[in-house]
Amino acid sequence: MMFTETAGVDAAMIYLTHADQKPVSYNPPPGAGQPRRDGDYAAYPVRVLDGRAIAAKLSLDRQGFLLARHATGVADFYDDDAVRDTYYPEVERLVADATGAARVVVFDHTRRADGGGGSGARAERAPVRMTHNDYTENSGPQRVRDLFDADEAEELLAHRFAEYNVWRPITGP
Repeated sequence: MMFTETAGVDAAMIYLTHADQKPVSYNPPPGAGQPRRDGDYAAYPVRVLDGRAIAAKLSLDRQGFLLARHATGVADFYDDDAVRDTYYPEVERLVADATGAARVVVFDHTRRADGGGGSGARAERAPVRMTHNDYTENSGPQRVRDLFDADEAEELLAHRFAEYNVWRPITGP
């Protein structure tokens, strides 16, 4: 099917149904147990559009995401050293160029695949099959404190900061 700005597919998206109930998520390391999500969830129909048709019109300020073509020097995304040594600096430049950030720090790369599993360098986590956000008003600043020593973290938190997810297919579209 050829997509246009208005064409798309209908999909069932899973959302938390009651904002007054605090959801609980348990995400063990790969191979160390089953992820668990506690909360009252339900599927809602959503029209999903192909963003490639409007990629040039997308804005972090308006839509909250961008689509970008990005060449990489990494040949094997299962090689964690290559990802850290080559891809991290590439992503830092990509995010800095897209946002104007004075400083970018990459952390917590995760490979996801249906079924998850694997071990060692091939360890993967299963996709999260519900809508969610990765950070809250409390956990965002806490992540800064987790990544930097106390003095530097508090200096950084005295200014505006943002946390972005960068996603890339590594086995095809």
